[in-house]
Amino acid sequence: MSLTKQEIIQTSVKLFNEKGYSATSVQDIADELNVTKAALYYYISSKEEILFEIFDQTMTTAENRLNKIMEQDMTVEKRIRSIIYNHIMAVFDEAPNISVFFTEKAHLLPENLESINTRRRNYEEIIAGVFKEGVEKNVLKKVDILPTVYAVIGMCNWLYHWYKPEGRLKPEELSNLYSDMVLNGILKK
Repeated sequence: MSLTKQEIIQTSVKLFNEKGYSATSVQDIADELNVTKAALYYYISSKEEILFEIFDQTMTTAENRLNKIMEQDMTVEKRIRSIIYNHIMAVFDEAPNISVFFTEKAHLLPENLESINTRRRNYEEIIAGVFKEGVEKNVLKKVDILPTVYAVIGMCNWLYHWYKPEGRLKPEELSNLYSDMVLNGILKK
C-alpha cells in the first residue's frame, strides 16, 4: 500500500476525535491504516509529531485565509465582515482539525506549544490591527481592542461545539448574524 503523510494525519484526526489523543496509540493509527507500526514510523517519528502537524496545518490554513483578506483593498467594516466570515468558514471547513486544535493542545511538546501560541498571537494581532485602524479612522467607537478581538474569535471558534450543517442556519447566515452583532456594537453611527 502506498501511504502518504497526509493520510496518516487525516486518520489520526479521526481517531483523536473519536478516542482522544491520550487513548489513541500509534498501533491504533497503524491498524486503521492497515499498515505495520514500522511502516508508519517510516513517515513519522512519533504520535506527537502527528499532533503538531495537525496544529501546524490548522494554523497555516487560518493564516493563509487571513492574509488573502489583508491583501485586498476594502473598508474597515468590510474587512471585519470578511474576517468573521473567513474565521467561521475555517471552523466549518476544518471542523475535525479544529476540534483537535481546541481539545488536545495540552499534549504538544513545550517548544511546539510555544510555536503555535506565537503564531496564534500573530494572527490575533493582525485582526487587532484592523480594529485599531477602525478606531483611528473614527469608523469604530473607541473600544478596548484585544478583548473585542478575543470576543469575535471566541464567538466564531465556539461554533465547532454546537453547529450542525443540517441545521436551519447556513455558514453565510451565521457570518451575517455575527458580523451585525459585532458591528452594531462598535460602529460609529
